[in-house]
Amino acid sequence: MIAFHSVLPEIAHREVRCIQLGEAPDGSTARGLSAGEYAFVEFYCEDLNCDCRRTFIQVIARDQRDRVLASINYGWEDESFYRQRMPYDPDAPAEIVRGSLDPMNAQSEHSAALLELFQRHVLDEPYRLRLRRHCQQCRDELRHRQNQPATLLPDSTSVPAAPTGASPPEASDRLIPAPHRLRFNEVAALLLQFGQAHLDAELTGFTVELWQRICRKKSPDCLRGQPGIWAAAVIHVIARMNFLFDRSQPVHLSFDTICAYFQTNKTTIGSKATTLERTLKLRPHSEPGLCRSSLLESFTTVRLTNGMVLSFEMAKRMGYLPPGATPADLS
Repeated sequence: MIAFHSVLPEIAHREVRCIQLGEAPDGSTARGLSAGEYAFVEFYCEDLNCDCRRTFIQVIARDQRDRVLASINYGWEDESFYRQRMPYDPDAPAEIVRGSLDPMNAQSEHSAALLELFQRHVLDEPYRLRLRRHCQQCRDELRHRQNQPATLLPDSTSVPAAPTGASPPEASDRLIPAPHRLRFNEVAALLLQFGQAHLDAELTGFTVELWQRICRKKSPDCLRGQPGIWAAAVIHVIARMNFLFDRSQPVHLSFDTICAYFQTNKTTIGSKATTLERTLKLRPHSEPGLCRSSLLESFTTVRLTNGMVLSFEMAKRMGYLPPGATPADLS
């Protein structure tokens, strides 16, 4: 195993999951864990011929960086994938999918509590996809260093970080299946044209990011339907998620503007936008990579160790989160 931060330090610094534990009003903490920040440091297999699709995670506290508090094994695929590779151990697939303590590596008196924290509060669908993407990026970088051609993991559906500007990635983006690249470029060009006329660079970037996510999926099928309908539906989703239909917003749209630009029907676009939101399981007004930072802070929630749920913005204001924390730190 090789540490992800030793291969891609900038991505690791930006995206490795950390969780902040605060004290309850009575001074108690969760399962005896000290208040503070805990990092879930990722390691991946450096054998490029291996297809284990797992990560090894070490949990380290910010104030005890020289001590490993827990060592966790986790795999992001379905149980059936690991069952085929480990038929000799009937319990292992379920343990890998939900996360389990590694008996061969360092543990501490807090390991069980940290595993529970990982399973209940760290492990979610965005994080699962993030680990899968990190594994792919790690493999690609190691191949590059060895001057080997890069290849995707089978059935990879990893999601990259959102673009910050209006320019989409090239059609040769290796994470977009080859049959989808022409359609990706076709609709991305429409999104950029609309963005130049009606949006700012950040919002245009959100539309391209959403279209990238769609093109990486098998469902919905991006090859079915007219490019203009896809573009209008994508813009409609971003508009709803960022309150662009509110005239008080600095950048605002009307549904008529979108449909008139692409010469589409309101009923068709509204229905397709709703289907996209449900299929991709987008979080209203708090989907990382698709919403303005101000909305993320207002609509992202934080559960404290005493069970209280606060908005991210309120939790930071009350001192439960570091001043420089962002919602991306929890995603």
